[in-house]
Amino acid sequence: MDKAQIYLAQLDKELSKYPLAVEAEKRTHVPKTYMVAAVVGVFAILTIFNIFGALITTLLGFLWPAYQSYKAIEDSDKENDTQWLTYWTVFGFFNVIEVFTDVLLYWIPFYYAFKSVIILYLILPQFQGAKVVYVSIISPYLLKQQSGIDADIAKIKKQAASVVGDVSKQE
Repeated sequence: MDKAQIYLAQLDKELSKYPLAVEAEKRTHVPKTYMVAAVVGVFAILTIFNIFGALITTLLGFLWPAYQSYKAIEDSDKENDTQWLTYWTVFGFFNVIEVFTDVLLYWIPFYYAFKSVIILYLILPQFQGAKVVYVSIISPYLLKQQSGIDADIAKIKKQAASVVGDVSKQE
């Protein structure tokens, strides 16, 4: 059996866990693996040619991780909680950076295809991408900046409390 057949067999076994995929296969007489490959292929083409690229990458970055986060909250396994908290921290940092660089990034050919690959790297447990990025980049940066960030947050809280107090006195 060649590698492609092995991967298709593994994918078929995994897809058999999802009643929707099993039912779709029964109704259409098209193997689950082919349906998934077609959907992934269409999304890949749309992303590569930047047709709904922003929408697709946004959905990819939010929907599956949000559902997995929900499952982690409901599960007693704390490792899942850590995995998804790490993902959201890394994803949040990337989104903040993207807000300020979006005008430039948009002009990079295949930007949304690259972004999709990065999101998959962060999401998929086989790669532990979010953990790698967090441990090697974000955590060291935040540890160095933590006292300054905490001081700035305290100032903002104090100013906000002052503004709220001033507004309530005027009423």
